[in-house]
Amino acid sequence: MTRFEVKPICAAIMLLTAYSASALAQTATDNPPAATSTSASANVGATTSSGASAAGSTGAGAESSQAQQAGQSVPATAQPAPEVPQAAPAVVQVTGLRGSLRSAEAIKRDSLQVVDAINAEDIGKFPDRQAGDALQRVAGVQVGRDRGQTSTVIIRGLPDVVTTIDGNEIFTAAARRLSYEDLPVQSIGGLEVYKSASPNQLEGGIAGAVNVRLRAPFDSKGYSFTGYVEDRMNQSNGSDASKDTHNPGGGFSVSNRWDTGVGEMGALFDVAVNRENWTFPVQWVDRPENVFAVGQDGSARRLGNTGPFALNPGETLGQLPNIGGIYNSGKRERQSIHGAFQWKISPRLQATAQYLGTGYQGRNAVNYILDIVTWAPRLNNVVLAPQGEHCNTPRGVICPIMSANAPAAQFSPSPYDWDPYMATSTWGQKERTYTHFLDLALRYNDGPLTVNTHVAYTKSKFVNDTLIVDQQVPGASSSVYAYGRDGHGGYNTVTTPGSANALRDPNQFVLRGMVQNWSEQAGKQAQWRSDGTYRLGGDGFFRAVLAGVRLSERKVSNHSAERASDFSSAVRPTPIGLFGPSFEELVPGLDRLGGPWYTPSANYLIENADTVRNAYGQPSGRVPDDPTRLFDQRERNATFYLSGRWETTLGGIKVSGEAGARVLKDKRKLRGQNRIGDVVTDVDLSTSETNVLPSATAIVNWNDQWQSHLSAGKTLTRPGFRELNPALSLVPPTVNAPGTGGAGNPDLAPTKSKNIDATLEYYFAKNGYAQVALFHRDIDGYLQNFTQDESINGVTYRVNRPQNSGKGTLRGAELSAQKFFDFLPGFWRDFGVQANYTWIDGDNETRTSLNSGAFTKTALVGVAKQNYNVALLYEGNGITGRLAATRRGDYVEQIFEEPYLQDRVVKATTFVDLSIGYELTPNVSLHFDAINLTKAKFESELGPYQPRDIRYNMTTYGLSLRYKM
Repeated sequence: MTRFEVKPICAAIMLLTAYSASALAQTATDNPPAATSTSASANVGATTSSGASAAGSTGAGAESSQAQQAGQSVPATAQPAPEVPQAAPAVVQVTGLRGSLRSAEAIKRDSLQVVDAINAEDIGKFPDRQAGDALQRVAGVQVGRDRGQTSTVIIRGLPDVVTTIDGNEIFTAAARRLSYEDLPVQSIGGLEVYKSASPNQLEGGIAGAVNVRLRAPFDSKGYSFTGYVEDRMNQSNGSDASKDTHNPGGGFSVSNRWDTGVGEMGALFDVAVNRENWTFPVQWVDRPENVFAVGQDGSARRLGNTGPFALNPGETLGQLPNIGGIYNSGKRERQSIHGAFQWKISPRLQATAQYLGTGYQGRNAVNYILDIVTWAPRLNNVVLAPQGEHCNTPRGVICPIMSANAPAAQFSPSPYDWDPYMATSTWGQKERTYTHFLDLALRYNDGPLTVNTHVAYTKSKFVNDTLIVDQQVPGASSSVYAYGRDGHGGYNTVTTPGSANALRDPNQFVLRGMVQNWSEQAGKQAQWRSDGTYRLGGDGFFRAVLAGVRLSERKVSNHSAERASDFSSAVRPTPIGLFGPSFEELVPGLDRLGGPWYTPSANYLIENADTVRNAYGQPSGRVPDDPTRLFDQRERNATFYLSGRWETTLGGIKVSGEAGARVLKDKRKLRGQNRIGDVVTDVDLSTSETNVLPSATAIVNWNDQWQSHLSAGKTLTRPGFRELNPALSLVPPTVNAPGTGGAGNPDLAPTKSKNIDATLEYYFAKNGYAQVALFHRDIDGYLQNFTQDESINGVTYRVNRPQNSGKGTLRGAELSAQKFFDFLPGFWRDFGVQANYTWIDGDNETRTSLNSGAFTKTALVGVAKQNYNVALLYEGNGITGRLAATRRGDYVEQIFEEPYLQDRVVKATTFVDLSIGYELTPNVSLHFDAINLTKAKFESELGPYQPRDIRYNMTTYGLSLRYKM
């Protein structure tokens, strides 16, 4: 782990574990405590109803789980009694996949909230390396993928998800959320997805909350060691010239617990390292810039982009988009170190320390190919889409052009000013992230009183350095299609007078501009919380009072700079002539774009950055820090909650629940600069606001097998720090392509929601359940992005900025079931199934333009109406298997895309994954994993004959050897 950045914060956990280090290899005590859960790897008892860790408590969840096995109904307020010496009771162990599913089922049943969970053994049976990949197996959860990894977690259609580790907030760099791809499953004891809120739960997610339970030494009965080594093979889709790559990984975890003269102690340490060579080909179709007059002979002439458009007899209007692609590829490595120490100081007092450190390093090549055909003065062989509703635009009846030839046309005396503009470009990127998380906790339990106190500290940083070089093929003629047989675009030919395949001839290119940029985003947070429960006893209506306080201070900053450069001479050098043959690389490309193309080598740009800078007349080293991009923010939060748990009987039916409120006081200081067009203003804001979030939940125990969860409450999501950042980031235009930019909005308000949830649940006698859940959200101020053209120093840029929308509604239903077929004879009893289906509907009030007070009703961005997960399970005869299908339905990605104000829609996608394990011995197992067997890809469109992106996800096959004792 020479590249993993270890900070002084590690010292705290090292000191805590130093005393116990020598005992990790010792055997367990002669008389270890009896198992307290249905699975040795399932830390059920360490979870309270809010998802917060009980500082390593054991017993409560196990008692509930064992009672469920016996068919008894357990009060949600059950708490462990004061511990007294007694003989260890006999416990029937249910281990493996069945055990982990049963313990997750107990969490779901006993929680006061609407929750779904997966536990350690369950996670281990998935072909997943990172937490985000595992979360897609949870009912009502979908994920977004980027560059071959899960980058977004979505609950019931919304991405506003708060993430906690054992109840404490966690994040990556300057973001509000955790980058789930940075968290390995190696360190996870369980994942809980909360779809309704309670007063003692951290605020911040209108969609819901994800709580990560880290492994702890008291999870196991005694000495425990697990380890794995694996190799994965990635197959690129959409690019036959790509080579399959091998991706090794490995890790181990060791823990022990023992009796000492000062109480029972336990320690755990685990490490994981994963490497990956990845590809992510993308073919894109950009928005059209000009309108063409198309004649009956298939010829066309450019009219421009503003009407009215004058036509000759027999001509019709058509629009041709720009067509290009990106061959994304790279190498990345992720490491994690996790240490935990637990100390039962006395029967009433227990201390826990957890440290988690994650590191990431990436070396990426973003290889563009651009064919800007919309500025070609003339086209031939034009094929128009049939007349239909898709031809009706705000500018008149303009039909999409499905294919055309664009002959080269010189528009100035310069030998490089040609339409269409044919170019390739490479972004050479180096990036890294480190995150350190430390949590120190105490749990005190004395009779009716239980108090949990946590002090946590997080430090995280992300660094990116990018060098971009463009190169052009002057005088290129193109034959393109915007709509092919599979509904997407591509190239037929790209030629020059000197080459029939110009993209594979490095001598056809000349150098264009260079852009260099860098950014460093950092975040720090100190947080303290204390939660207390006082059980009143007796048979009165109120059974317990809960109260807590949380204080936190979060600091984020962003430093960055960018500079564009170009040659001042009238003659442009060739890439090979200036830098030599190693500067050019034939990348595999995309099949639909003619296969490989030459582009600047990302490795050359990274390793010889100063050589490239100097050739463009720029000094060595980074561009100096740009004060106009500086962003500095401090946020202080003070939270208090109070609630009461109650229980009563209505008509012979037991009803229990909790009601209370969470009061939030937020203070924020924000500094930066805001730029709209050529107007630059300093931003120095100090804001303060108070919010009250009431909530009420209830569990109705109809009988021993039927149950309902009911909840109502308010939640909010604070704007992300990046969305608040007023600094404007610009990508300069090329000779024929407009510039782009993005900025935040310091005036954003929190998104608020009023939520109602109801379930009807049936629990089978031995294992499994079936559920129907209904939910409704009234949302106010949902964030949406708006794009507008802004003139900056006389140059037009497409600038994207966020803004609060108006009021919206999200409603839907979930159907889910989980069951092993124990009732079937013989071989069939080893099979099981997990299935869930989520139907969602929603709408929103969208501003008609940036800063507009006028609204129009639209779809909710990112919300898919129909989603499902289905998994066939098998466990028996030493074999564990799972075949899982995950589908996310169509959803709107962008509202009112320019220039014709159409919604961009992403098509439904189904991923199929397979995982099979075989126990070679009681301690050693062999596992085969396959991810994305269906070669599912991302596809978006504006409507008939108007595709946008097609993004090819990899297919991965893995083989691993796992050891446990």
